Amino acid sequence: MNRNGMALRMFYFILLTLLPGALDMASAADLSAPMDGTLRYPFIKETSASCGRWGKKSQDYPYFGAPRNRNKRSHAGIDIYPAGGAGTIVKAMKSGSVLKVAPFYVRANGEVTYGVLVDHGDFIANYAELDRPDVTVLSRLEKGQAIGRVSGTSQLHFEIYTAGTLDWTRGWYGQRPINLLDPTAMMREFYPDNN
Repeated sequence: MNRNGMALRMFYFILLTLLPGALDMASAADLSAPMDGTLRYPFIKETSASCGRWGKKSQDYPYFGAPRNRNKRSHAGIDIYPAGGAGTIVKAMKSGSVLKVAPFYVRANGEVTYGVLVDHGDFIANYAELDRPDVTVLSRLEKGQAIGRVSGTSQLHFEIYTAGTLDWTRGWYGQRPINLLDPTAMMREFYPDNN
């Protein structure tokens, strides 16, 4: 990597570390929603807790940092439930390159869901819990291009990371990984009715 590329990555790292929400301001104009339409449930902590979909002590809340595995692990992304449910098309939010396509989560009924890790330049996104993706590793994506479809979980699990990240987290236990970012503010721009 040349000096300019290294300096740019360092700038974004500092920006994202010192100014929460800076990623949204730095690149919002370049982005589009990962799915069309409205959402079935909110993904914000306060509204998801009061919408009636999950019980008070649920281990399946959709918000970032929600408790998992009897409070031993934290949710590394947000779960976005499209009104169309399973089969909804998931699209690239920005042009980029596919870094990884691999099984992400196996449902109780045996369905294997997939994650697609995409380098969007100033951030890395994990579009997960997809049915078999429409892309492969090293695929070049254009903004709005289909990546795949929502699996039988009826949700898009979405994570973002700092530039340079090469894999998604295998679980967030204890302190949040330094490269893992909260995607809530970014998604609120696209789904304001779910705040």
